[in-house]
Amino acid sequence: MPMRVDIDRAVRAVRAAIDFDWTWTPDDLRSFSQRAGWELSGSDRRKPALTTDLDVNRPDARVSIGHFADLGGPPQLEEFSFKVTDVVLDDPSVRGELDEVFDELAQQVGTVVGHGPTEAWTEPTRGVRWDVPDLVVTVTTSARSVYVTFVSPEYQHWNDENDKSLETAE
Repeated sequence: MPMRVDIDRAVRAVRAAIDFDWTWTPDDLRSFSQRAGWELSGSDRRKPALTTDLDVNRPDARVSIGHFADLGGPPQLEEFSFKVTDVVLDDPSVRGELDEVFDELAQQVGTVVGHGPTEAWTEPTRGVRWDVPDLVVTVTTSARSVYVTFVSPEYQHWNDENDKSLETAE
């Protein structure tokens, strides 16, 4: 069975995310889902269930809500990611196809964003990142799938600072 790929809907979601007025609270998920044609279910604000409209075997999105509420602040939407290809387990023969999908998707996302990537990496996964106003977009490939992640700029900055701390500690 061939691996399914849905670059068109992924690029449409990136365009919707760039145009969205992010506050990076869990409330954004409902509004963004409606704009993107996705489905938000579940009443738990800390573990929302988000399903994309992409035609792949795992249309669910992984959502990360920060627990700053435990420190007295409101919960924050940190990031969420979705798969652009089927998730393929234990099949190294799809590596070339995943690389081709990654290359095509990264090119199309770069066109939508309107500038080159802010960062690129090859280990432990292969990825590119674009910093745009109010949003960080990454395209990443692993041994199993290609996926897109939308990240809060504040959360990305926090991750970047942690990475710098680890690099200087080595």
